[in-house]
Amino acid sequence: MESKEQNPTISTSGLRFVIIWSVALVVLFTVVGIVTVSRVNKYRVSAIARHNARIDPKAVEPGRTEVEYTLPAGANPRKVTAGIYLDSITAISILDSSWSPVFYIWFKWTGNDINPGETFRIMEGEIISKEKLIDKVVKGEHYALYLVNAKITKFFATERFPVDDHLLTIMIEDGKMMWKDLEYVPDTTNSKISSRVKMPGYAVSKTGMVMKPHTYKSNFGEPGVAVDTGHTYSQLIYGVWNVRPGLGTYMKIFVGLFAAVMIAMLAFFIKPADVDPRFGLGVGGFFGAVANTLIAASLVPDSGIMTLMDMVNGVGMLTIFLTVVQSTISLYLFDICGETALSRLYDRLSLVIFASGFLVINILIPVFGFVR
Repeated sequence: MESKEQNPTISTSGLRFVIIWSVALVVLFTVVGIVTVSRVNKYRVSAIARHNARIDPKAVEPGRTEVEYTLPAGANPRKVTAGIYLDSITAISILDSSWSPVFYIWFKWTGNDINPGETFRIMEGEIISKEKLIDKVVKGEHYALYLVNAKITKFFATERFPVDDHLLTIMIEDGKMMWKDLEYVPDTTNSKISSRVKMPGYAVSKTGMVMKPHTYKSNFGEPGVAVDTGHTYSQLIYGVWNVRPGLGTYMKIFVGLFAAVMIAMLAFFIKPADVDPRFGLGVGGFFGAVANTLIAASLVPDSGIMTLMDMVNGVGMLTIFLTVVQSTISLYLFDICGETALSRLYDRLSLVIFASGFLVINILIPVFGFVR
């Protein structure tokens, strides 16, 4: 098909097409923005509720067995005061779903028939080493202090990575005595965290400690116990909230994607008839976005859902793809239809809408992703 003679004016039908295209783009970016931002905000609200439930002594955590909050009739558990001082975190890995705290833990109790320092266990983890530092009796009250090195399994919620926050918990239970026999009393006054505690990419926002009953929905095959009988233990929970201190990690991960989108948008400054550079920028930018997506995906385990990172990468690739579509249409208008003025107007309006839509979405996503 031969090119038509160039038309320096803009026809009514051509102007109508540009208006329809512009409105369609605005609607598309608006819908994509609403969907992505609302989902990210939903993830944020869900994380806050989940973390609050974990450290609330009366809240039932989503997906967990509802516990018995009332002691059996006649139960009079021994009170054991316990506290934790988190000294350091030797390792933390989102990919490996684990973290390794080093902490001091102490117990205070009366009576010679129990020894909670020797019978406690760490839930969802293991004690790598345990050293007894102090064991004494003061005015009839036993006091024992231990230094513990542990490795704890933590399935990090990565829905909002890399503007995520997490609640790291050290959960202690007695390995022999149930809640009806032993109850931890949190020493919240003396339980603290060392200023040496550092986590790459995160900052400690606050800490907390509670005692929550923890019910197992099994009788563990114990003879003479009904099948539907659960076992409830006193669980001491020490929590550390860590948050992203800023957008540093976010920018490091997506800088390649943002560069690819900007490169693709440079095509709007090139005459549509210059096919190689006009389309080369978009195609090159698209492959750059794909590469950035693969690299970013390797930083976290697959969660099986559409995460914030997937959304940002998806919006980027969609934007680049649409710039290639726009270039194809602009080439048709310029070379085949001879509508040079219309093609220039089409390019300018498309640049404004693409840049504005992409920028607004990528400002709102991290804003609504951060815990405020």
